[in-house]
Amino acid sequence: MGLIALIVLGGLFASGILLPAASRFYNDARNLLRNLACLNSALCTNSTFPTTTGKATYDQQISLIFRQDFLNLLRFNVTAVPQTDSSGFGPAYLLNGLSDSGYWYQVGLAYNWPLASGTSYSSGFHFIWEVFYPNGSTSNPVLSRIPDNVNQGDIVRLSLSFSGGSVFMDTLDYNTGDSSSHSYTAGGGTIFKGSSSSRATRTPTSLMTEWYHASPSEPSMKQVTYSEQDFPVSSAWICISEYTPSNPNTSVFGQCSSELLLGSQTQPYSYHGLNAYANQYMFQTGSS
Repeated sequence: MGLIALIVLGGLFASGILLPAASRFYNDARNLLRNLACLNSALCTNSTFPTTTGKATYDQQISLIFRQDFLNLLRFNVTAVPQTDSSGFGPAYLLNGLSDSGYWYQVGLAYNWPLASGTSYSSGFHFIWEVFYPNGSTSNPVLSRIPDNVNQGDIVRLSLSFSGGSVFMDTLDYNTGDSSSHSYTAGGGTIFKGSSSSRATRTPTSLMTEWYHASPSEPSMKQVTYSEQDFPVSSAWICISEYTPSNPNTSVFGQCSSELLLGSQTQPYSYHGLNAYANQYMFQTGSS
């Protein structure tokens, strides 16, 4: 695990957060776990972060991998759904974009996200983002504003866009008006690339619900809906997987659908007790 600095806006100064990687059931997936650590250990001595009896060990992911390219802009809405497992850990709802220059950008909304120790978490909703270089390394900080003014049932916009040689990673809560915007170099890129197959890249342009658990194969997940109206998705793959970050080349389970040609009719996909549904304007994880 690499340590990354945390920028904190608000009364808290630092926290450690495990953050998403790509769909990790691929045997050659990147051996990277992003996490945040205390900038100064003294600041965390009297931390009020809840602790757990279990440790965040198993990384569960449900993804919709896009086949088509997206010019300049990726934008989806997601409903803020607070949900936790028996250890108190919650999921992240993510929009991922792979540029034609090889950079991989992520922006999302997380709830009760595990800290670097794996035995505690940062309570509530937080906006998060990250960038990977083409070689797989990352030096860019994940940012989590504490607290973020997001409430249960709010509609949150997630967007990635190219402008002036940079990629902007933006979040906006339509209900409260709370927002967060961050930019990073585009590295010469101008589009977000789709995949030629479900295994074409380790860091696909995709939507993803990611959830760390203390025990394997937890199937409980509430309904979470991603939606958009501007750029219909014509074809994609749904992938469901779980792996242990301590041994990233070993999959607990993982499987993808065949290529889905998407229209107005919603198509289901289930694997290992987990469910997902997709049409050209919607992706849903959890119960239908």
